[in-house]
Amino acid sequence: MHREHLNRFVAAAIVVASTMVVGGCNVQVGREERPLLRHQPIKGDLELISERRTDEQGSPGNRREAQSTVFEEKLSLSTKGDIYHPKFLLFDAAMGFGLAQQRFTADNDSDRTSAVLDEYDFHASLLPQKPYPLSGHLSRTEGLIPRQFLGSLRTETDNMGLILPLRAGSWPMTFEWNKSETKQDALGSLASDFFNRDSDRFGYSLTHDFSRLSHLSFRFDSDKVSQQSSATATDLDQKRYMLSHDWIFGSDEKHQLSSIVSSLNQSGSFNVDVFEWEERLKLQHSPTFLTNYALRLADTKQQDFTNREFRGTVGFEHKLYESLITTGSVFSAKSDLGGQGDLDTDGGVLGFNYTKKNRWGALLGSYSTALTQEEQTGGNGVGVVIDESHVFTDPLPITLDRANIDTSSIVVTDSTGLNIYTLGDDYTITEINGRVRLNPTILGSIPPNITDGQTLLVDYNFFTSPKREDRTLRQMFRLRQRFKNGLSVYYEHEKQDETVSSSVVSIAPDEFSIDTFGAEYTNKGLTLLGEYSKEASTQIPSTSKRLEARYNWRLGPDTTSDIRVSSQWLDFGEPDPRSLELLTFGSGMFSRLSSKLTLSHSFDWRDEDDSVFGNTDGLWLASELRYDYRQLHLMTGLEFNQLDRRDDRIKGIFLYCRLKRLF
Repeated sequence: MHREHLNRFVAAAIVVASTMVVGGCNVQVGREERPLLRHQPIKGDLELISERRTDEQGSPGNRREAQSTVFEEKLSLSTKGDIYHPKFLLFDAAMGFGLAQQRFTADNDSDRTSAVLDEYDFHASLLPQKPYPLSGHLSRTEGLIPRQFLGSLRTETDNMGLILPLRAGSWPMTFEWNKSETKQDALGSLASDFFNRDSDRFGYSLTHDFSRLSHLSFRFDSDKVSQQSSATATDLDQKRYMLSHDWIFGSDEKHQLSSIVSSLNQSGSFNVDVFEWEERLKLQHSPTFLTNYALRLADTKQQDFTNREFRGTVGFEHKLYESLITTGSVFSAKSDLGGQGDLDTDGGVLGFNYTKKNRWGALLGSYSTALTQEEQTGGNGVGVVIDESHVFTDPLPITLDRANIDTSSIVVTDSTGLNIYTLGDDYTITEINGRVRLNPTILGSIPPNITDGQTLLVDYNFFTSPKREDRTLRQMFRLRQRFKNGLSVYYEHEKQDETVSSSVVSIAPDEFSIDTFGAEYTNKGLTLLGEYSKEASTQIPSTSKRLEARYNWRLGPDTTSDIRVSSQWLDFGEPDPRSLELLTFGSGMFSRLSSKLTLSHSFDWRDEDDSVFGNTDGLWLASELRYDYRQLHLMTGLEFNQLDRRDDRIKGIFLYCRLKRLF
């Protein structure tokens, strides 16, 4: 047994022995004598896991094979109770011990490994009914994650934290502290460390009500994150402050003034300082008409770049007969870019939303137009963009907003800004006509990974010029008729006109016109969709066609099933000609064979033909049989996957059996 695990075992034994000693002591509470420690009967479970994985990878002339067999035995015990009195200290405690064994063979190399698994989970609340209850948690989880071709991945996560709310008086506040350490590495000696992440967070919040209509809140968060993988290593130290106040006023209490001051200080791998101050005013002049006003000051510093921006906005909203809602706003912003000059931005937005019931169903329409003008004067330099938001739709690329981007400065994160994605593994970069496109993939091998539909935040630097003018007019029109029989037909038109002039470089304007026609039908468990879209663009013209069908139905009183199929055709024109055909098919079924026995099945198939990246075929199949009777739970299943990409094939078969006995 390794020294680290021996120390944990000794510590756990000391805790158990101390609990037994404390549990044997009696105390006088009021007029009643009771044990100092009182807990419910100890519950537990014994779990046995057996897994077998076979993997193949490579081209026909250069194939690799790997096999792994894993056995796990786990014993877990849990209870809950209190010390001295339920009003003094409540606790939930759980502890588990186990052993994992693996035999792994890859390319004539073999490895046998055994590891001790220990887990615990302890939650306690001190003085839970007082105005100052203190709660804390201490937990550790260990487990194995099956992987293709690399053997099992061992993951360890340690968490500890404290929460102290102070509810006394009219200034309630909360202190929070949490520390988390996650380590993932291969169970065995044939692979190197995989992924490590450490985070330390402290939070403080304060609220105060000056009156029923006046509310103040303050929030401070400090995050220290260290993330390492075989490809990258990053360290971030973030401190965020936010102070806000809301005031509702007026004789009818329909007006509102909100003030927000926030600050971000980030150091480490990426240094950023941001200060923001914003005032928002809403005036409800009548039940159908309101106006809103906003003033915002933002001061950003990143390495050698500074940007101090002052922005003002005036807008309105008008409702006509509950069918037509008209919104509009105008804004003006002035930015001091320091040594890079000045930037003036002006614009406005006007929108109409129309909803009208008719004899066939309902008609929905909307139109919006936005005009933006930018004028930059000053010297050559570098500008900075922070947290530019994009939603990834597989397999479409993401085009960044700015031109003349320094591609070496691009940083892509998730919506929290703390998980950083890896160039090459999670996304690639292409540049066309001065515009940069990100090509994310959902097949990354190093965590964290990008998923379809995920919001990504992008930071990057771009080169500025001594004089630059940009005028952009964007229009959007949507019309949809929903019929009572479940059919909907719709049309969308989106157009952008842009004029760009620069004293240094020639920038191709990003002008496009997109027309989309579609029909959708929904009835009970059936959904059908057909869509055609054509984009005329100065950047990359394209044509898109999409057909989708989904059906959910009940085969019997205890059996449900679903089937889904989707086909998409994408054609991109010059200067980056590319065609892509994507066909996906999936199905699922769940059946309760008896009161104790259930069967589930899932199937997904993907066929992607890309004129640039080649053909990709993927198949994933999973079936599971589960038996539950009183305190006995048994699961056995099969997973099969195969991916053919370019001349490379990855194939895997995963068999498992898991038995759990509660007591």
